[in-house]
Amino acid sequence: MVAPRTLRLTSRHDIVVAVPYLLGFHPANSLVCIALDDKLIRFVARLELPQSSALDDFAEPAAQTAVLMSRYASAVILVGYGPADHVSQATAVLTTALHAIDIDVREVLRVDGDRYWCLCGAPDCADAVAYHPSASIVPAEAVYLGIAPLPDRPALRQLITPVTGPDRVRMRAVTETALRRLVGMLADGRAGTASGGHQQSSPPEKVVHHGVTAVRRAYACAVRGDVLSDDDVAWLTAVLMVPEVRDHAWTTGDGSDEQRRLWIDVTRRAVPELSAAPACLLAVTAYLGGDGALANIAVERALNADPDYRLAHLLGHALQAGVPPHVWRAAATGTTTD
Repeated sequence: MVAPRTLRLTSRHDIVVAVPYLLGFHPANSLVCIALDDKLIRFVARLELPQSSALDDFAEPAAQTAVLMSRYASAVILVGYGPADHVSQATAVLTTALHAIDIDVREVLRVDGDRYWCLCGAPDCADAVAYHPSASIVPAEAVYLGIAPLPDRPALRQLITPVTGPDRVRMRAVTETALRRLVGMLADGRAGTASGGHQQSSPPEKVVHHGVTAVRRAYACAVRGDVLSDDDVAWLTAVLMVPEVRDHAWTTGDGSDEQRRLWIDVTRRAVPELSAAPACLLAVTAYLGGDGALANIAVERALNADPDYRLAHLLGHALQAGVPPHVWRAAATGTTTD
């Protein structure tokens, strides 16, 4: 699911050119659903295109997608990528599910290479139509907005592939140092609390303060366009183990490209055992910035690092349910939406 930045689509040509920019990558074997509310794109969802032999299994995800669309959209555009028979069968199933709940299907298109077909059944839809991105204003608008699609979904996953070799060895060493520092601060704080005669379940205030300071410095570094040192990344991943610090990081995040680059870098360099928190922060940043594809990839990375990581599960459920980012954030922070 993606809540895309503003792009103007005035024709079928624009729609076909825009899909990779809306998704963040060039789709293959996919059925892309563009949800519209009046003339505004509310979000974009992608379904894996089923094989003909598995078409019966597609009915359930099609029905779930239709319900999702009904929450936030009044009309849908469908764009399929794959063999003609697979696309036509899948779009027919999804169209039936959408019509059953009174969602208008405005366009049904199939794309293959530099050609597209209209599957709406109109007399002018029989032949293939050649298209080229340069004939559309969409790429120029996307560049202005800072949107650049990757070649495919695996390339998106490659963005946060962990560092290897000497970089991994170096990060392991500095992270061990950072963890010893954090353990020492926690022990000192608890010793002070114990001498005061009462037990404290939350982390010492000093630890939270140092953690919040590390987050603020990281955000300031991102705004300047600088890259954190290995020591800074190690300390940041250590203090993000403290829930109060991690929560400060995501509640003060803004979904900007600068923070997106920051958390991509930190997620890549974090040792695997400590990568769940930065991966979740990347997911939140991508989610707020309208990059649902990267948000999903980041949630997967977080759950691979820690299958029980609660924030990752919450984010995953929100993404699957198509919850708009501002609604999810309001619910998670206890604030209200206009």
